[in-house]
Order: sequence, then C-alpha cells, then structure tokens
Amino acid sequence: MSNLAYALSIDEIDEVPNIAKIPHLFAKGPIAAEDYDMPISHEGKYVDEAIYWDDYYENDSFRYEWNNGYLEVKEMPTMESSQNVRWLISILEQFIRVNPIAYFFIVDIGFKMKFPNKTTIRKPDISIIRHDNPTPPNLKDCSYQGVYDMCIEFLSDSKKKYVDHDTITKKKEYCQARVKEYYIIDAKKTHTSFFRLNHRGRYEKIKALNGVISSKVLPGFKFRESDLYKQPDLNTLINNPVYKSYVLLDLQKEIQAKVEERKAKEEERKAKEEERKAKEEERKAKEEERKAKEEERKAKEEAIQALEIERKNKEKALHEKAEAEKIIAHERKEIQRLKKLLLEKS
Repeated sequence: MSNLAYALSIDEIDEVPNIAKIPHLFAKGPIAAEDYDMPISHEGKYVDEAIYWDDYYENDSFRYEWNNGYLEVKEMPTMESSQNVRWLISILEQFIRVNPIAYFFIVDIGFKMKFPNKTTIRKPDISIIRHDNPTPPNLKDCSYQGVYDMCIEFLSDSKKKYVDHDTITKKKEYCQARVKEYYIIDAKKTHTSFFRLNHRGRYEKIKALNGVISSKVLPGFKFRESDLYKQPDLNTLINNPVYKSYVLLDLQKEIQAKVEERKAKEEERKAKEEERKAKEEERKAKEEERKAKEEERKAKEEAIQALEIERKNKEKALHEKAEAEKIIAHERKEIQRLKKLLLEKS
C-alpha cells in the first residue's frame, strides 16, 4: 500500500486525490529525465537507527522498514490486495465503533522490536492497540513505543522474498515480540494465515470454525475468511449471524424500528378489525334478539288469535246447540199438541 493510501483516515478512505495534480501520469510520450527525478530505492543500504528515523522513516516514495541496520522496502500492493485491505478496514471500523476497546491504525505507524541478536522497526499494514495495553499510544507521535496487540500484513506479490518476509521473518519477529495475534492476508489466497500466541509464547494457527475466524484480541470480532475475497457489501451483512452484532447497528436499529412500526400498525389494524368484527357480531346478536322477540310476539299473537277463534267456535257451537235444542223442544211441543189433537178427535 502506498504512503498516500495509508495516510487516509477512515472518514477519508473513500476520497480519491486529485489525480490532475500528478501531471506526469497524463504526459504524452516519454518523460524527460530533467522534468522528473525518478526516486531511487535504497533497499539493502546500511544506516544507523538515528539516520533511519530522520531520513527514511517518513520517506514519500518508499515504505522503508529497518532490519538491524539494513533498509527494507515493503512491497507495492496490487488493486486486488487493496480491495482486501479496504474491506477488512470497513468491518474493523464497524467493530471498533461499537466496541471501543482498542485503537486501530491503517497508516505506517512503526514500532521497534528488540531481540537478543538484533533490533527491527516494522510498519504493519494494520495495527491494533488495546486500551489495556501496558504502553498506551501517544496519538501525536508518528511511531509506537510499545508492542502492538495485533498486526495485519497484506501479501500481494508472489515474489519469494516478499512471501518469506511476511510468512517467516515477520512471523518470527512478531511472535518473539509477543504480538498476540498476527494475520497474513494473501490476495492470491495461498499464504493467508491467522496466528495467535499460545500459553507457551508460540504462534499457533487460529482454526476457522465453519469458515469463521474469531479474534481474542478483539473479543466478538469475527469474519468469514472467504468474505475477505468476496467483499460483500456491508448492507448485506446486517442479518448475517457472523456480523450482525457489530455491522451497521444504526441501520439495523432503523430497520428494526421500521419493522416494529409496521408491526404496531398491523396490530392496530388487526385490533380495529377485531373491534369492527365484535361490533358487527354485537349488531348481529341484537338483530337476532330482535328477530327472536318479533317471532315470539308473532307467536303470541297467533296463539291469541287461535284462542279467539276457538272461543268463537265454541260460542258458535253453543249457540247452534241452543238453537237446536230450541228446535227440538219446539218440535216436541208440536208433537205433543198433535198427539193431543188426535186423542181428542178419536
């Protein structure tokens, strides 16, 4: 990674410098030597530590590290490895924002490691300092006086010296300096490895559980190794159980609030619908009750009418009976009269 890219802060990482300020990139034809002084690498040059700090530590053209007196240049990144860096930084930023337990740096903040047989100054691509580190960082300094809790290096060149530098030399140094966790991210995936100090002070590989790497330096920080290369958009991770606890929590809260609001509105709609149904049932019950009373009233009226008809029929029958009895009585009298007349004539 170039000094320019590493000098960007998290908030500025998406900003692209004005490329128009680099006229030689747009020059037509070869650039004359007198118009542009090509910087020359001093890799392998022997300088004492004081000269390194003064003349090479903040070099604009090369990312120099110091290995016991000799200058070493960190490899140039590829676009592919830059995307690995960018994605990992994005989730680290999310985690630290939610869990402010550490500082993390993406600029060339070097730290010195003293060993029995040599001294080195290294500039990790990403470095982590926990807040409980015995050597708190001075945020105004350009270097760190303690030992990082985690170092991350991005390997983008297939040249053996660069591969060995990160996978052998730095691994040994970081282990001896007691850097608790060391990640090597290889853009080609071949040498990607994750190490953690064990109780014997040696690095052992962090075992991925279902493809997920979990940190102990940053408890709760985890990611799928494959995502370093897929680089999914953060918006797609908010429902992923690996990232849900720290990625875009504000967005998650906003979405959850909208879900809760939608649920509340749905519950309110259901309550109103239930209330409407209850009122409709009550109306129907009252209508049924009214109908029942109407039927009862009609039944009573019909019963009364039936009784009235029965009474009239009985009265009529009694009247007819009385009339018949009168006729019979009259006829009997007439018979008696006729019998009497016959007797008289005889």
